[in-house]
Amino acid sequence: MATAEPEQEISLLGGFLSCGICGEAKEKELKASSCLHLFCGDCLRAKVGEDGTFSCPRCKKDVTLPAGGVNDLQDSLWVHDVRKAMESRPVAPDSPQAIREVCDHPAENARIFCENCDKAICEDCVQDPNPHKGHQVSLLSDAIKRKQGEVQTVISSCLVGVSNSGATLNNLEASDRTLRARRDKLVREIEKEAQVLIDRIVARRERLGADVEAKYNEKSRLLQEKRSETIETVANLLHAVEKAETSCNEKEDNYLRLSGAKSDMIHLSQRLTHVTAEVDLDAFDLGLKFTSKGIPEDGAFRIGRVEELPVIRRVSSDSTDSLGYGNGNRVTINGNNNGEKNGDTEDSDDTVLAEHKECRTSDRSVMVGKAGTKQEQFNHPCGLAVSEDDVIFVADTDNKRIQVLNSSGEFVRVMPTLSKTWLGRNTEHEPVWLAVSAEGNLYVTYHKKSGVDVFQEDGAFVTSFARNVRSSRIAISPLDGNIVVGSESGIRIFTSDGQAQKMFSGPAFLGGVAVSPQGDILVSDRREHCVKVYRPDGKLQRTLSGWGDKAGQCYSPRGICVDRRGNVILADRDNGRVQMFNSSGKFLRVLGTRADGLDRPEEVALLSDGRIVVLDSVHQCLFFISQ
Repeated sequence: MATAEPEQEISLLGGFLSCGICGEAKEKELKASSCLHLFCGDCLRAKVGEDGTFSCPRCKKDVTLPAGGVNDLQDSLWVHDVRKAMESRPVAPDSPQAIREVCDHPAENARIFCENCDKAICEDCVQDPNPHKGHQVSLLSDAIKRKQGEVQTVISSCLVGVSNSGATLNNLEASDRTLRARRDKLVREIEKEAQVLIDRIVARRERLGADVEAKYNEKSRLLQEKRSETIETVANLLHAVEKAETSCNEKEDNYLRLSGAKSDMIHLSQRLTHVTAEVDLDAFDLGLKFTSKGIPEDGAFRIGRVEELPVIRRVSSDSTDSLGYGNGNRVTINGNNNGEKNGDTEDSDDTVLAEHKECRTSDRSVMVGKAGTKQEQFNHPCGLAVSEDDVIFVADTDNKRIQVLNSSGEFVRVMPTLSKTWLGRNTEHEPVWLAVSAEGNLYVTYHKKSGVDVFQEDGAFVTSFARNVRSSRIAISPLDGNIVVGSESGIRIFTSDGQAQKMFSGPAFLGGVAVSPQGDILVSDRREHCVKVYRPDGKLQRTLSGWGDKAGQCYSPRGICVDRRGNVILADRDNGRVQMFNSSGKFLRVLGTRADGLDRPEEVALLSDGRIVVLDSVHQCLFFISQ
């Protein structure tokens, strides 16, 4: 009996572990209906009416299929696992409470059941002396029927539990598929982003290699020309010597021939002396060196990061904890974060307020710098740019320098703005607008000097172009590396080496310029209080925002930047805030306000961890604001 028990139970469960119509258990075909009973797909398709409903043969309920029909029902793969677990489980011994004694007489005579003693007895047991006198007795067959009814009730209750667990198992199956899909999606995103970095490294390697190869070819050509000239002169001299020896050995005296041979040898000897004397070996040196930026640690590649999603929405970001608070010019104040005006709440840090009493930050923002001429102090700064390595460049205009900070806002170095004028004199200039290329080159425009200067990462001057354009906003296309130079006289596009490509008209009162990942050119218009989006060919595509102080409106907008998704981040200067729009121009949210310390945000840039860097012209400082 024990060995047959599993098969009997599986057969008994029937529609719960196999199709409720044909009785088969097909591992990948069983579908769970809304009444939680299982059916194979073929049986359902044959049974479902044209209206997408059928009557469940198990519970007799009318079931309506989803819009996609049978295919949209979940596969109940758990059924196979349950059957397998049942078949492989060890046989449990009979419960001692289920074993009931019978009387001492032959068992085949036990046809009576004593309810009080809970055992089967025979007719002799109810004769005098009667140990069951006063007990409630009945026929054993009737007691068995009653007990069968009780067992069937418990079976029904258990099967309801099985049905409910089937829904849970289906949900777990769906969660498992979602879990695997999200894992695969994350892996694909990581691989895609890593490939972008690899492609950039390969492209940069090829560019550097091409520069070296071009320089080598130039030097090699000069060297080979000098070598050929020397070889030819030596050969001519040896030929003249050979000819003179022949003339000396001839029996016939020829004064003129000997004189000619002497003259040729003297001339060629002098020529050889001249050729070899003017050889400058240093001129054939490659004249290049490779300065490695160093191989960063794993975390510094900034491919991205995988982070835990919060279970409960966070009220405020704690990313400022990583910024460091040791620097005297970098302060954070736990102020309000509900959009209140400056000065509406008191702060307990009297020392900080004494130094920055005109500026309050929120728990999302960090203030870096102040007015001055020292390190990490600014004198009417204008331009702001962030490299792909999160190096921050600030055009410290009236201090005639460019300050370089790291992603925590700490001072790194100063880049002087010393470059040659068109007359060849080295002069310091007032930088106003900046942009950084993917290769790390810094592009700078000036207040009183026309053109765009290009510097290497270490501050070495490279070249200049656009010499007839002054005080121009500047941006670099992430799509093709072209340089977009915007001024009130129009928008100009140059190649990365400064070759003019195209020009078209833009706003007369230009506030800022940026380029989207798709190559669209975005220009803020200070007079019309909007952002205009142009195609690379100069055709106006759409306009973002409009005049006002409501969400999605702006007042005298300035700097713009675009994230990798194409979202537009705008310095809404005269409203004292920074706003975000999607690539279609739909308003998304406000990223920073006067409650975060802003007064007149002029420029915006984006760090790789999502923080916004804002240059404020009133406080003459930077704000790091967490989204």
